[in-house]
Amino acid sequence: MGLYARLLGAKVGRGVDLHALPPVTGMLTLGKGCSVEPEVDLSGHWLDGDTLHLGRIKVGAGATVGARSTLLPGTRIGKGSDVEAGSAVSGKVGAHEYWGGSPAVRIRAGVKHPWPDERPPESRAWTAAYGVSGVALSLLPVVAVAAGIAVLLLGTGWLAEASGTVVVSLAPVAVDLLVWVPVATLAALATYAALVVAVVRLLALGLREGYHPAHSRQGWQAWVTQRLMDSARTTLFPIYSSVFTSAWLRLLGAKVGRHVEASTVLGIPSMMDVSRGAFLADDTMVAPYALGGGWVRVARARVGKRAFLGNSGIAAPGRSVPKNGLVAVLSAAPSKAKAGSSWLGSPRRACAASRSRRSTTPARTARPAGCWWRAAPSRCCG
Repeated sequence: MGLYARLLGAKVGRGVDLHALPPVTGMLTLGKGCSVEPEVDLSGHWLDGDTLHLGRIKVGAGATVGARSTLLPGTRIGKGSDVEAGSAVSGKVGAHEYWGGSPAVRIRAGVKHPWPDERPPESRAWTAAYGVSGVALSLLPVVAVAAGIAVLLLGTGWLAEASGTVVVSLAPVAVDLLVWVPVATLAALATYAALVVAVVRLLALGLREGYHPAHSRQGWQAWVTQRLMDSARTTLFPIYSSVFTSAWLRLLGAKVGRHVEASTVLGIPSMMDVSRGAFLADDTMVAPYALGGGWVRVARARVGKRAFLGNSGIAAPGRSVPKNGLVAVLSAAPSKAKAGSSWLGSPRRACAASRSRRSTTPARTARPAGCWWRAAPSRCCG
């Protein structure tokens, strides 16, 4: 991603870990050794009616910007500072400060980074491996489409006709297409799904919890896995947000209990631990990797029994959504939380009334009456 950013005109220092899209304007400066996690908004512009707000973004040397943060035009992140995941930053962040929230505020002065103090060595071989892997991932849908086309050609008999063999066909071409195009489409989707499962499962071999150099096998495994999961939730969207999502996550290697409802989930499946009756809403992140100081952190994230993780909520590596707990929309799980507690906002705050004190029954929450096939229409319709 660093090379792409330079081609767009961005200034990128040595040892930068850029895992988010750079701005098309090129108005970005990344200091030596800084880290930008996935899905950070670095666009540096926004429209307010007919007014375009545009500004350069600067991330200082050794600073870290957490996943799904937004850096507004003109933002300056000081040297060695940390921005918590899901934050919205404007203006200037001082050096060696910890900021978080939407809008972001200074949480404390002085930052104690959790990763090892010594920066790991870089490797041109691993840099090339990242680039080659990105190209390979982009070719997986091409392979799947090719399989679908092969099914279409075989089913309609066009392949035999093209080879010179006489084929007697009683059905018009339009009828052939009507029958075989849906079959070929399903074949392409099934091929892509099988490739995703195979690759994600292979990448989970030898992937362990802990801090790993970004330029290492395990750092590369974490990156490729999350990139592929990101692509799969778009290409295989019919599997997500359905009664099949939990089974799909299990196929990918996630630990998912019974009666779990899940929508579009992003993260490293082998590090996901979702307990019975939990609910994962749209666009949640569970056990993604974390970046900092040239290191990649991989750790298990847990969602407790009958817990709720809201839309775009984040359960970062090593974090948990407590049993009967709630982490609301656009919020992140805290480092420590009691069972039944509810958390809302950024920076997160505990709600005054926890769900464990409310008078509820499973029939009205986690276990509604009726069979899943009766509930399927209502789930599909919202």
